[in-house]
Amino acid sequence: MANEYSVAIHDYISGNIAAAEKNKINAEHQNDLATIRYYQGQLEELNSIRQYMVDKIDLKTQKYY
Repeated sequence: MANEYSVAIHDYISGNIAAAEKNKINAEHQNDLATIRYYQGQLEELNSIRQYMVDKIDLKTQKYY
């Protein structure tokens, strides 16, 4: 059975990634470069946290996203 905390953390990260991608698209439509860069940085951080979890914490037999 997968670790409940890992599943919850992956769900939280996935929700934040989806929200950041949506906000980045809205900023692109408004041509707001500062906001675009902010969400790009946020996406990089969230993806690096997710990758760390995959490499160091998660079971090798489970994928949550």
